[in-house]
Amino acid sequence: MSTLPERLAALRALRPPHPSLAEGFFGKVRDVVIVASSSRGGSSIFTEILRKSRHLVHFRAEVNPFLLLGGLGHPHTGTGSDLLTAQTPIPDRAGMEAEMARDVGRYARGRSNPERQAMDLAWRLSIQWPHLEIDPAQVADAWRGGPDFAEAFLAFLGRMRAHHPELDPRFVDLPPAALARAFPELGPHPGAPGSQIIEEPPFVANRPWTAAAEDDLASAPLIIKTPSNAYRLPFWRALFPDAQLRVLHLVRNPAGAINGLVDGWNYPGFHAHPMDPPLTIPGLTQPGWWKYDLPPGWEAWRDQPLAQVCGFQWRSAHQHTLDFLDAHPEVPHTQVRFEEVIASPASRCRVLREICAWLGVPFDPDWEAEISSALPHVMSTVPPRQRRWFDRAPVLQPVLDRPDTQTLAARLGYGDPDTWIRCPTPLPPS
Repeated sequence: MSTLPERLAALRALRPPHPSLAEGFFGKVRDVVIVASSSRGGSSIFTEILRKSRHLVHFRAEVNPFLLLGGLGHPHTGTGSDLLTAQTPIPDRAGMEAEMARDVGRYARGRSNPERQAMDLAWRLSIQWPHLEIDPAQVADAWRGGPDFAEAFLAFLGRMRAHHPELDPRFVDLPPAALARAFPELGPHPGAPGSQIIEEPPFVANRPWTAAAEDDLASAPLIIKTPSNAYRLPFWRALFPDAQLRVLHLVRNPAGAINGLVDGWNYPGFHAHPMDPPLTIPGLTQPGWWKYDLPPGWEAWRDQPLAQVCGFQWRSAHQHTLDFLDAHPEVPHTQVRFEEVIASPASRCRVLREICAWLGVPFDPDWEAEISSALPHVMSTVPPRQRRWFDRAPVLQPVLDRPDTQTLAARLGYGDPDTWIRCPTPLPPS
């Protein structure tokens, strides 16, 4: 059986980048915008909204897989965490650059190239299930497309499972009701997809995509989103030496974000780092895994109450972002409140207009129509509900009452605790 690097190298030949990006991708990017946030801070929904603009370029999903393939995963970097610095060496810089050049682009508008879509799917399945030898020819035969992407992707997974029954659709980020209809024989969620994680579950379902060219990178901001980027801002600045770096700081009230982290730690997804020996966090259902980002100093929290661990993660991400911005006042930045993104279509459009003005890109009427509709279903653990954290108020209260939480919350614009967690009587309707 061939190794994963060998399989990915073979796939690179089958999925070439735009000819203008065949060499020197890092040096051709001119404008990098880092979406800095905490995990469960709303960055997945927010970035999915941004992906619908034709005036921005993106990677298909989070960038952690590229870093891991380049040799930049914990513990190999020696930083003891997700931290990367401007001086962090990249063991396989050429391979990482080649993969990123092949992924950068936009959602396809109109008919896409089915052959390229199949090869991109073969790559995505290979990093999602690295212990399986995915045959590109089988992927090409199994992918048939269709007007409803979710249904087409579920049918594709069904055909691929004939070759690889281990491809478990429950790990894919698709609507749970559609998954249950397509695969009624599947029982309870199995936990982790394997012992090696390159893409963190829930897994991305590759939608049709248009590759970016050098002209796109010269004229459109490249949006990079991954919560762990809070610990990597100097790294990204150094990686793209000829680009302007900007930081879009996405904030969410502490109660909502920390409650989401608590949900996710006991959800059958978001596996990031295997733990040996296992964590001793009381009540943790999957103690063999650290979930979400791994901040510097995480070791001191491996046996603390889960809500306190999640509070530490929330504080760490935002504090590192603020520390970077304080140390580099020349870096352009803006702050966006997630609550204003999801409050209403009118509020969402107002926020996006302001972001477009800051980025210097048009706000198109067709994009306005798209973002005025229902919010995308992305990386959800439970159905959304207003002020859902009130259900967990007694557990969250000690975390929210900490002076370091309140000091940071005030700096982020959440200075009145009554707007985060104080539970009215009776509870508001769902």
